[in-house]
Amino acid sequence: MCEIELKFQIPHNYRAAFEKAFKKNKLVQQQRLWAKYYDSPEQHLAKQRIALRQRLEGDIWKQTLKAPSPQHYERFELEHELGHDAPELCDLACYENHKQARKILKKALDGSEVDLTLQFETDVLRYSQLAHYKNSQIEVAFDLGEIRQGKNSVEIYEVEFELKQGEIADLIAYIQPWIKKYHLWLDTRSKSQRGNMLYNNETMIPVQQQSTLQLQHPENMHELLAQITQNCLAHLLPNATAIASQDYASGHVHQARVAIRRLRSSLKIFAEYDALANNNWESQLATLFQQLGSTRDQDALRESLIPQLENAGSPITELPPAASENIAIDAIFRSPTTTLLLLQLMSFAHSAAIADAESKPFKKVLRKRLQKMHQQICDDTGHFQTLDVESKHRTRKRVKRLRYTVEFVSSLFAEDDVKTYLKTLKPLQETLGHFNDLMVAQGLYESHAQTEPKTWFVLGWIASEERHISIQIEQDLQQFAESQPFWS
Repeated sequence: MCEIELKFQIPHNYRAAFEKAFKKNKLVQQQRLWAKYYDSPEQHLAKQRIALRQRLEGDIWKQTLKAPSPQHYERFELEHELGHDAPELCDLACYENHKQARKILKKALDGSEVDLTLQFETDVLRYSQLAHYKNSQIEVAFDLGEIRQGKNSVEIYEVEFELKQGEIADLIAYIQPWIKKYHLWLDTRSKSQRGNMLYNNETMIPVQQQSTLQLQHPENMHELLAQITQNCLAHLLPNATAIASQDYASGHVHQARVAIRRLRSSLKIFAEYDALANNNWESQLATLFQQLGSTRDQDALRESLIPQLENAGSPITELPPAASENIAIDAIFRSPTTTLLLLQLMSFAHSAAIADAESKPFKKVLRKRLQKMHQQICDDTGHFQTLDVESKHRTRKRVKRLRYTVEFVSSLFAEDDVKTYLKTLKPLQETLGHFNDLMVAQGLYESHAQTEPKTWFVLGWIASEERHISIQIEQDLQQFAESQPFWS
């Protein structure tokens, strides 16, 4: 009923060694899998990330319905045998007696009867083996083939690890040596998603935004942090896949950075209360964030600063050349270091808390942390303009961290009280973000002022804007200091 699997791409320079080692295992079974995927002409199912396929496995046709869950690696799956004869159409009658399947299809198809048509096909040669690791059973499937839609096709060359029985922690621990040996990188795209992209002549998966976190009754700090980590990973992983596959836009990079920043914030705030949290994760995420930084800063300034300079009549309407070449960020998300870090965070997100008789009531700890963060920001009220550069950065980071924390835990408090509090926090964060963009731009242009005199116009405009924004920040800080904390 529930499928738990992780899929990985195999780098070209490791494929020969991987394939040779995999196929020589005497326990490996070989099977050809030919599948046909169906949807309405309007692609109602694809829009809900639902897959409906008929697949020939040996000499038996099977129809499978798959639907997403909050975690990309866990999916609802319902399979029906259709017999030896190839079906002429895709019939939904087999789901009439299954409550969850009916609900999924009714929501996707708006409760109406539609004609389902063939969208694309997959033709795969699968090499699989069943591994026993600790108390778990794991199927490793190495797939070679293609996705076809009309005259177009894309290659399938990937490996999937599916947990047939046991614990997710065992699945992830079993995968790690494969990552180190063959540099496998995590891919959240299903075959059906790639097929739909081929059908629509698309090469890029959508940018993944963060989703609202509805906490499921956490009873301790570990359960709280684990649920937050799951939410942040659901935000990060699809964007990481887009970047790793080299089919990405600036939005993927921006959202990857936001997701990493949210993870870092949660670890900084809550990890000290959780014995299972690794002290190295926050610093590893910080390094990953910094590697993405130069690319995103340039993109953000092009989108926000350049139009303002054009409106001001600036003689320069381009960013200065980067001081050094940008890191190939796609390679970062294909590296074993990054992949192993992501797997460790997944394992943590599904682990059970360690019994601790001395653990404090988590809501009391949470209120104390929120109050401390709130007060630290209030302490800057009235003298932001006199702070040095580092202290101004510190204020911005504190505001952003508080915003993330409020979003993480908002479902534990009265909705109206949280909304009222955010009405003063959000404008402050936005104004501080604008101020930070100006400081970043100032640093870029100052390095070129001696060789390009026209740059002084830009620097003068930036200085004027910084003074104006500083006054606005003082006002926003004052309004925030007068706000009523919702956790009191």
